[in-house]
Amino acid sequence: MTNPRISMRIWFLSVAFLALPVLAGTVSAQPTPQHEKLSYWNGSWKVESEIKPSPSFAGGKLAGTESCESFSNLHAVCKSELTGPTGLYRTTRLISYVPALKQYAQYTIDSLGYASLAMGSLQGSTWTFTTDLAGTKIRNVMKTSGGSYTSTSEYAGADGKWVTTATSKASCAK
Repeated sequence: MTNPRISMRIWFLSVAFLALPVLAGTVSAQPTPQHEKLSYWNGSWKVESEIKPSPSFAGGKLAGTESCESFSNLHAVCKSELTGPTGLYRTTRLISYVPALKQYAQYTIDSLGYASLAMGSLQGSTWTFTTDLAGTKIRNVMKTSGGSYTSTSEYAGADGKWVTTATSKASCAK
C-alpha cells in the first residue's frame, strides 16, 4: 500500500518540475555552427526524381515540390509532394545535428509506410547519411551547389556493392 503523503509529494514535485520551463520563460538550445548549416535547406524546392522499381513501388519519374523550414534554428523540417505514374508520393524528413554524437541525423517517413533513421556527416558540400536495415546498408548522398542539390539513394546487400534506388535533382526558389 502506498503512502498518500508520499504520493502527493511526488505529484506536487512532478507538476512543479514540468511547470518550471513555463514559469522561467522559453527554454531553448543555442544553435552551433553545425546547426546553422541546416539553414541551407530552408525554402521551396522544385524536385525531379526517378525511383527504380521495387516490390512495393512501380518506380518511374516523379516531379513536385519540397518545402523546408527551420525549427528553432536547430532542425530542418522538409515536406515534399511528388507526382508520378502511380499518383501522389509524399515524404517528411527532419534533419538535425546531434552534438553528443557529433553527427547529423535524418529521420524520413513517406506515404508508402516507410520510416528510416540515418546518421550522417557534412563534408564540404556533400551530406552523406547511412543506415542499416535488416542487414541491408542504405546510403543517401546529397551534393549541394548554390541553390540546387542532387541526391542519390543506394543500398548495399551482402556482396557490399552499392545499387542506386533513386536519384533526384532540386532547385530552390527561396
